[in-house]
Amino acid sequence: MSSNDTPANKALLRKMAREVASRKQAEELLEQKSLALFEANQKLELAIAQLEKSSAENLIKLEFQQQIDALLIHFGRVFLNKNLDDILLDNFAQKLTQNSLISRCNLNIHPSLALGLSNQYFGNENWDNQEPQPGWKDRTLHIPLTINSEKLGNLRIEVSNHDLDLQFVERAILLVAELLCGAINRQHIILRNIESRKIAEESERSTRDFLAMINHELRTPLNGLLGSSELLGETSLTHEQEVLVSNLSQSGELLRTIINDLLDFSKINSGMFELIPSEFEFKSLLSTLNSIFEHKAQEKALLFNISTTESVPPTLEGDLERITQVFVNLIGNAIKFTDQGSVMVSLDWQSEYLTFSVKDTGIGINEESQSKLFQPFTQADRSSKRNYEGTGLGLAICQQLIQLMGGEIKLQSQQGVGTEFSGTIPLKAVKQSEKISDSSAKNKVLSLSEDLAILVVDDIRMNQVIIREMLNKLNISADIAANGIEALQAADARDYDLIFMDCRMPEMDGFEATVELRNRQFTNPVIALTAGTTLSEREKCIECGMDDILTKPYTADDLKSVLLKWSA
Repeated sequence: MSSNDTPANKALLRKMAREVASRKQAEELLEQKSLALFEANQKLELAIAQLEKSSAENLIKLEFQQQIDALLIHFGRVFLNKNLDDILLDNFAQKLTQNSLISRCNLNIHPSLALGLSNQYFGNENWDNQEPQPGWKDRTLHIPLTINSEKLGNLRIEVSNHDLDLQFVERAILLVAELLCGAINRQHIILRNIESRKIAEESERSTRDFLAMINHELRTPLNGLLGSSELLGETSLTHEQEVLVSNLSQSGELLRTIINDLLDFSKINSGMFELIPSEFEFKSLLSTLNSIFEHKAQEKALLFNISTTESVPPTLEGDLERITQVFVNLIGNAIKFTDQGSVMVSLDWQSEYLTFSVKDTGIGINEESQSKLFQPFTQADRSSKRNYEGTGLGLAICQQLIQLMGGEIKLQSQQGVGTEFSGTIPLKAVKQSEKISDSSAKNKVLSLSEDLAILVVDDIRMNQVIIREMLNKLNISADIAANGIEALQAADARDYDLIFMDCRMPEMDGFEATVELRNRQFTNPVIALTAGTTLSEREKCIECGMDDILTKPYTADDLKSVLLKWSA
């Protein structure tokens, strides 16, 4: 038996074999672990690389978003406080290109917007101005600027990073585009409103000038017509001539009513109508209405009466001319549409309101026509066979005047029975000032008439004749001047107690002449002779130094009242 075959040796060999096997198994396990560790390390390095890349992108996004937010906040405030101009829009485009991700920017404003800009393109001028399709093309984003489908312009940007999330960039740039759209549209609306306001102001100015011109051109010849008929009526006439003069006077008064209605309606609807309040005596209103309508009612054999109560204050404050116009229209209509019976007017005072009622027994108004009666150019009978002429403006103007004064008017009517207009007009009761009575003032003016030195300044020959003849009836001989220059020369040559001054004249108008008279220390009254009825023209008369206004067409009584007021 060999020594190697001994049990001890065999045991040793088996032990050694086991150790070798164990070592190999350990080496294999170590190799496997090492490989697993290497793979894990590779994955870790890849994850770390991806994390670093993601963090860098997030930082870039964060920086980009912060820059966009700062841009939006800054220019949002600027656009609200300033008008868009070339410098502001160029700064906006440059500020956008200073962003870390935007390499180029081009802003195009549509030229049809007329924003007052010198340029159409802002930003990178070396970029072609061809209009691309909306959206991304490579690294370039094109966003059309629109509001309600209206084209305002275009915004284009180019990004410098190839790998960035373009949708993220687009969302941010869309906010920038919205800001631009709002600013451009806002300025467009502002400029459009300014242009519309200029057109409206020019239209209003033209309307005002036209009304002032047509007012003067219509009232001036009417002054000659009515003045001549009034003077002619005071001369010795045959019966046939008296009838002709009466027809002439009535036609002139009708024409004056129509002209006044048309001009007043135009002024009210153009927003140029203004009330001119002043103190007046209630009895003067009653006297005017009675003098106008007593004779007309007698001609138609109508019972006419104006009743008042003691509660009506003797002195009131309001626009007497317009209050008179309201009652003249209402009473005139009542008499015109009443063939038999009566026209009864009642006036009362209740809580700072003048209450009124004008009731007739005339033809009445059917229910269908009543709802339209206060509309302009409307009449109950509009056929060619109607018995009553007129423009259909009277009641419309009455309602508008009363509403302007803060009152109201109502209508009750039954066809074939009669009509009643009632309502209220707010007025202010004032303490009656101490005045010289009409009779004493009249006596005083008549006693001074021969001594009064009067100068009449008017460029129209017809008006010169009318006022001179009216003054002659009062035994007053007046000097005549045809323009402001002649008026100054006359005032230098003689001391006048009162000057009647026409406003519109060639060479030097009445406003300039009055200013110069005051500069030359002329302190006596200067009375405007004007066909203008607007508040602005009346204020101009007072501002230049005139003391009072005599409106054309005027009557001899109007002229006498002015003399009583300023000579007594």
